[in-house]
Amino acid sequence: MNIMLFNYKKILFVSCSMICFCLLLFFPENAFAQDDSAPPRKVVVGTVVAPPLYIKTADNRWEGVGIEIWQAVAQRMAVAFEFREFNSLESSLDALEKKEIDVIPSLAVQDRLEATMDFSQSYLKSGLSIAVPAGGPNYGWINVIRSVFSPLILKAIGLLFLMSLIFGTIVWSFERRRNSEMFGGGYVKGIAHGIWWAMVTMTTVGYGDKAPKTMGGRIFALIWMLFSIVFIASFTANIATQLTISGLKGKVRGFNDLYTTRVGCIPGSEGFDFLTKKGIAVIPFEGTREGLLAVDSNNIDAFVMDENILKYLVKSEFPGRVQVIGGTFNEYFVSIALQQKSTLREPINMALLTLMKTESWNEILNRYIQ
Repeated sequence: MNIMLFNYKKILFVSCSMICFCLLLFFPENAFAQDDSAPPRKVVVGTVVAPPLYIKTADNRWEGVGIEIWQAVAQRMAVAFEFREFNSLESSLDALEKKEIDVIPSLAVQDRLEATMDFSQSYLKSGLSIAVPAGGPNYGWINVIRSVFSPLILKAIGLLFLMSLIFGTIVWSFERRRNSEMFGGGYVKGIAHGIWWAMVTMTTVGYGDKAPKTMGGRIFALIWMLFSIVFIASFTANIATQLTISGLKGKVRGFNDLYTTRVGCIPGSEGFDFLTKKGIAVIPFEGTREGLLAVDSNNIDAFVMDENILKYLVKSEFPGRVQVIGGTFNEYFVSIALQQKSTLREPINMALLTLMKTESWNEILNRYIQ
């Protein structure tokens, strides 16, 4: 019995040894050990609809700046890839942090993201812009009257009258005896003549009905004429500025107006973080198109997003309804985002630098960015 048990163990041992030998012979060592440092065979690329960076066509194809740049980079790296679409930027960032995807082709480099992901060589400089309801100048009579009687203009008119009173009185004091036919008639009437002369001179009407003849009167008249040139130019500029500002429709004309208006932005974007740090209350939107629709329907006063994205969508989908205010703020760089310590980083950088030296690089940018 013991001999049979011994033989059985021996046969079992020999059989297991043979099986292990066959496994080692016919399967590589990777069957038992996985090299985590090796790049994935098929790169998963995260996308979210955000023209002109990511554009989804009617037949469900992807194109745009970020897409074409990634395709060119992947071709130079000789790697296969697949696109995975997300409903929002936040969900794509979350997927990258959890290593569910490998790259995001176009993403603004942000300080807060450096702790959870890596970035490639930057390939585009951009900045934030503001989209507001479209509206040109509106110079109705009510606006003109309101502008003329604004506090700023009323103060200017008061200063004008005060200076005319002062110089008119000075000239009258020189002219009241030797030029009584023009500046005579007692204190009240004489000063009134002086004010009339000062106003006519300042407005360059120059009727010629009154003119100083004494040396002192002419010296002060010369000073008054030089002062009047500067004052009238400044007064005219203030009126023009007031009319232009009051004629523009909408509540937002620049960045400082965002503090007191309804502002929309996409959570997770560079704009959202920047506005929040500045203490500006932000209304979240899932995408840029949704934000622009809210601007168009006056549900919000302004929408803040990347300049290139705003200009592309406004021009293609909201012409005459939404406009982008000129100029940018909080400029930043755009790169390819990768998993932290990704082995794809160096190959991507090499491919990017090579691509940026070719003519096709400018063709890609010119096709989508103006």
